Amino acid sequence: MDEVRVLQVAGFKNSGKTTLVRELIAEARLMGLRAAAVKHHGHGGPPEMPPPDTDSMQFFSGGAVASAVSGGGVVQLHL
Repeated sequence: MDEVRVLQVAGFKNSGKTTLVRELIAEARLMGLRAAAVKHHGHGGPPEMPPPDTDSMQFFSGGAVASAVSGGGVVQLHL
């Protein structure tokens, strides 16, 4: 199994966190490594949800404990 390393970046608003992480991801790719990013939405309240008429949101609002949709290299997961 490949080794997984985790790096956490924290800082004040507009302090360059996003720029730093983007540069680290680009550097990792140049080194032949794969990188993933998880961002905390710290703007008060939950992130905006997709329109309620989408299939994945109908499943979620209908009682599913989780609903996911993928396409175009993106996975959207609601828990």
